[in-house]
Amino acid sequence: EFAINSARSESTGYAPFMLNNGRMPCSMIWNSDLSNEYPSYAKYAALAGLAIMAAHDSVLEAHVKQTRTANRKHWFDPFKKDDLIYV
Repeated sequence: EFAINSARSESTGYAPFMLNNGRMPCSMIWNSDLSNEYPSYAKYAALAGLAIMAAHDSVLEAHVKQTRTANRKHWFDPFKKDDLIYV
């Protein structure tokens, strides 16, 4: 579960930990960089807000791309009068 929540999503560009908590959990590697471990609250809130907005934009971009790809393979079937169709 930790690996899934800390893995970067291709569609959003962020890990679920980052979007839910505004930060990534501590690294399990011993000599990792801890220089930005405790930012000020204003910086923390700004970074969390920017991450959520960027993820939202990425999801919209992926949605448009997937819609465009799906519509390329769509063929319009002409309907005639008295045809029975599902709506």
